[in-house]
Amino acid sequence: MDSIIPLITEKVIEMVKPKIVQIVDECMQPHLLSIKHNKDALILKDVELNKYKEEMKMLKTKLGKVEARIEEQEQYSRRTSLRFHNVPVPTDDNGDIIKPINTDALVLDICNKNLKLNLNTRDIGRSHPIGEIKDGKIAIIVRFLSYRQRQLVFNSKRYLKGNKSKIFIAENLTKHRYDLLHRLNTLREKISYTPFGPMTGP
Repeated sequence: MDSIIPLITEKVIEMVKPKIVQIVDECMQPHLLSIKHNKDALILKDVELNKYKEEMKMLKTKLGKVEARIEEQEQYSRRTSLRFHNVPVPTDDNGDIIKPINTDALVLDICNKNLKLNLNTRDIGRSHPIGEIKDGKIAIIVRFLSYRQRQLVFNSKRYLKGNKSKIFIAENLTKHRYDLLHRLNTLREKISYTPFGPMTGP
C-alpha cells in the first residue's frame, strides 16, 4: 500500500492539474484583461498629464513675461511722480489740523524753502496724501508735469539731510520694486553686520 498510494496520488494530480489550471486561467483572464486595460489607461493619462504640465509651464512663462511687461509699464507711468514722507500738516491755534490739507502748497514749500528751487503750482500736475496722518505728519504723492521737473526735485533731495522734521523724498515705486528694494536693504544690513559689530574694510 505504501508504494501504491504515492502512485495513485501522482496519477490523480496529473489528471486534475490541467483542469485546475484551466479553471484558474478562466478566473484570472477577466482580471488580467482589466489590469491590462487599466495599465494602458494609466499610460495614456500619464502622457496627457505630461502634456498639461508642459502647457502649464509654457503658460507660466508667458504669464511671467506679461506681468513683467505690465509692471514695467506701471513703473513708467510713475516716472514723473515722487513721494514726500514725514511732511508736517498745518494746524490752527488750538492745534487742530487745518482741512482740507493743501498738499500742493506743502510740497511747493518744501521744494522752494528746503530744496532751494523755484517751483510753482504750474509745475505740479496733481498731489494728494497717502496713508493716515501719524504724529502730525503725512506722506504725499506728487505728479509733476514733466520728468525734468521731477528729476530736478529728486536730485535736490540731499538738501533735506538732517532736517528737523525728518522729511525725505523717495521714488514712487511699484509694490514689486518696493518689495525688491526692501529685501535688498534687509540683505545689505545682514551682510554688513556681524556678532562683533559692523564689518570694516582691511
